[in-house]
Amino acid sequence: MRTPLFVVALAGSLLIAPVAAQAVPCAVTDTMIKASQAWVTKGTDLKANNWSNANFHVGNIAQVRTTGISNHKTWPWVKANKYLLPIDPANPYAPDPQSSGEAYLAVSFFHPEPEVLQPLRDNLRAQAKTGKFDHWKSPDALTMSLPSFTEVAVRDLDQDLLDYSYRSYRSLKKRTFDEVTGLWSLNVQTNGWAVQGLAKAILMLPKDNPYRADYAKTLRKSAQTLRHLQRHDGFWGATGKDSAATAMITYAFAAGVNAGVLDKETYLPYVQKGWQALQTALDADGLLGWTAARNSWKPASAGDSAGFAVGSFLIAGQQLVPLTPGC
Repeated sequence: MRTPLFVVALAGSLLIAPVAAQAVPCAVTDTMIKASQAWVTKGTDLKANNWSNANFHVGNIAQVRTTGISNHKTWPWVKANKYLLPIDPANPYAPDPQSSGEAYLAVSFFHPEPEVLQPLRDNLRAQAKTGKFDHWKSPDALTMSLPSFTEVAVRDLDQDLLDYSYRSYRSLKKRTFDEVTGLWSLNVQTNGWAVQGLAKAILMLPKDNPYRADYAKTLRKSAQTLRHLQRHDGFWGATGKDSAATAMITYAFAAGVNAGVLDKETYLPYVQKGWQALQTALDADGLLGWTAARNSWKPASAGDSAGFAVGSFLIAGQQLVPLTPGC
């Protein structure tokens, strides 16, 4: 049965807070500004059109819309990419390149020119027309692809696109999700990618949408286990503390609380503990360290940083703001 897609005013979406008139005087937003600036100053491989930079720029725009302070880096990066996805012709519907589209969606709030989103729209609709629902091989596709599919579907009132992405999620879940433990395959960071993507989709969809209800049900099941996997120091990680996994799960819990699908009394303490742990991963300049490589079992070190982790840190901070008195 097809699920009706209701009209949503995306500019008022919970995904990204309205642009602040001025910087908000609170520790959360101050840290967000410092962390985003540190990455664009000290980060590596900043020009590449890849999934890690895309995830950073999604967070960077979240920081701008939350604080009103811009480092003026995302729009030049998008223009340099010519709005294209970094697609491998041999695998045109791989999830990773579609993460660049999420960054384009974020920046289109400020630059709504049609050409910004056209390659993304073309790629997603071509994938949907294949009628194949197994392009998502790993749970991290829920961050790489699901947000772009969901937001384009909501913006364009495209029910077919929404149906397709939901069926892709169901196919992935059947192959990689443990219904008993509530965990996705591979390791804790992989679960971070999964719950982060689900939380983004939940925030984008109308509250009465059945797909949203299913995503929320899965998020709750994962959260029930993941909260018990938080380390005593507030981090999550596969073989040690990992700021990427911690930022993703902190974001998902905070977004779930803000969306009304996770109990605030239960989950806010884990959000706050995770955020405090992330503060200890920042160096004096605000560069986020202790980032394990994507889905890796190799322990991270203080000097390990990556754009995708900074992006998750920034969206986690954005969701923490409405949960923090005085911000």
